[in-house]
Amino acid sequence: MKSYSAYFVRNSVIANAQDVFGKKVETIPDSQWLLCAFQPDDELPDEAVLFGEESLTKAKSRQLGEIFFVYGDTSVDWFVYEHARDGQLLRKLVWFTLPDDEWNSGWVWVEGEPEDWETELFRPDSLVRYLENEGQRLRDANQEDEVATMEAETRQLWELQKIIQDKKLPFCDGTVPLLVEKSYGINRFN
Repeated sequence: MKSYSAYFVRNSVIANAQDVFGKKVETIPDSQWLLCAFQPDDELPDEAVLFGEESLTKAKSRQLGEIFFVYGDTSVDWFVYEHARDGQLLRKLVWFTLPDDEWNSGWVWVEGEPEDWETELFRPDSLVRYLENEGQRLRDANQEDEVATMEAETRQLWELQKIIQDKKLPFCDGTVPLLVEKSYGINRFN
């Protein structure tokens, strides 16, 4: 499975979730969450979702309470996350190919307040890898004199520990949905 998508609903009443998702609702052992509409090898959500024009969770949360959605694709390292409660979108993050840079992915949509699980993306090894890659890109483009400035600006942004739209850091990949699930106490693979 290279990709998947799923909704998770904090709800002990399966019938409520089935009203929205049909029969594609499962309990998760030792969890207060229901797994809904799990789709292995799924396609990326529509562009309207990716660029913040539409939400996958906001309307559903009016009926279901707290809900989050994850999509991850490990073949191209795409990631989509939405978290809503009672009709309010709390957080939306999309890591996807940047609109003006067909070779690189970045944070194309960032909405809402940071959540605790996001700090896991700011690992020291991720910063080192980013600095190495960007430094090499600048050297390959004969822009060696810009490396020090890039490093200083990157370290300054990194210290904020905040995901910023249109930036390529912190690095994200198609495995981040599993990190998100784990942060909610969901471990489907034990």
